[in-house]
Amino acid sequence: MLNKKIQPMQPADEQHMPEQTTKKKKFSWKLFRRLLPLLAVLVIVLLISVLSTMADGDHFSALRRYLMYGSSSETQELYTYASHQGNLFEPLGEELLVVNPHNIQILHQDGTALYELQVDLTAPIISVGSEFAAVCDAEGSEVYVFSSTGLRWSHKNADRLLCYCARLCGNDYLVVTEQKTGYKASVSVYNSNGTLLFRFDSHDRYISDAIVTEDGKYLISLALGEYHGTFSTFLVVYDMYTEQRIGDYPLLEGLALDMRVSEDRIVLVCDDRLAVSTLNGELLMNFAYGEQYLHDYALGGEDFCALLMSRYQSSNICRLSTFSSDGKELASLDITEEVLDISAAGERLAVLYSDTLVLYDRDLNEVARLNGTDHAGYVRMDHDGTALLIAETFARRFLP
Repeated sequence: MLNKKIQPMQPADEQHMPEQTTKKKKFSWKLFRRLLPLLAVLVIVLLISVLSTMADGDHFSALRRYLMYGSSSETQELYTYASHQGNLFEPLGEELLVVNPHNIQILHQDGTALYELQVDLTAPIISVGSEFAAVCDAEGSEVYVFSSTGLRWSHKNADRLLCYCARLCGNDYLVVTEQKTGYKASVSVYNSNGTLLFRFDSHDRYISDAIVTEDGKYLISLALGEYHGTFSTFLVVYDMYTEQRIGDYPLLEGLALDMRVSEDRIVLVCDDRLAVSTLNGELLMNFAYGEQYLHDYALGGEDFCALLMSRYQSSNICRLSTFSSDGKELASLDITEEVLDISAAGERLAVLYSDTLVLYDRDLNEVARLNGTDHAGYVRMDHDGTALLIAETFARRFLP
């Protein structure tokens, strides 16, 4: 039997295979390198989406706080300033706006003054929008608008008459309600650059307050007048695009102290009640205080507000209640401690007691607590879940 060495069959293009494989590997690596930035972006977007949906966004807020302030600790000292009995405070971006009758300062987190303006005010009032803040004098004729770096522009009544109210809205539109010769009041709307967008003059009724809706479509003003023999507040609505009045509704008896607009809902804190109305004047809630006194309120929450009431004008025994923007009572909590201040932003309500700060959700479930507030007298809740504790000469941020 003949022994034959059988040779394996060789593909005709075998000599080319190593080169093709190398080319494929090179091509795959180049493709991967090109796709790497896109993959990184997709991973980050996916991570943010997951964190945002977990625990109502608490994980995302915690991540944001870490990126903004570093590793979490109970408090971080951010701002220092001179003591003044008339000091008013409001956060302005990452800075702090400090206002008193003689001085307006914008302070950086290390305590340095980024901007300072000498003024002569009798009763200063601060209104904060999205990126700007407005300061006016309750007995003056000038309004100052600030960004986080300093004075952006100012408005002065042409006839040196009084400004009743100056309100910055969420879209940084400034609404100025002021005196005007020959009229009961005049209401003007300016954009963030100080350009006049809209104005109307009221010849028959006084205007106590006005605000622009978040989408910039409507101007809502509160007029004071007589309805069926009773002093009442009227809701007057103007279309900003057509400059036409589209609504004039008798809303409720009494005087509105403050208001907030959320989509098509208007929340009104009045001297004797809390009311929620639609733009067409339909009252969704008319919650009368009855025999209770209003001690404090917070309108800055996302689709909720809070009232602090008591049966006595001076008492530590109070009832804290939260309400939705649809006019429904969400929760109530009986309090026997002294409450110094309350503030709402995002999903949280901050309540500052004599030596304790407690953060609640809209249903008044306790979320976080800080014992020992270093004699802080004011608190400002932030949308990122942190709270700014404001004392006589310094401010600290609480990082839950």
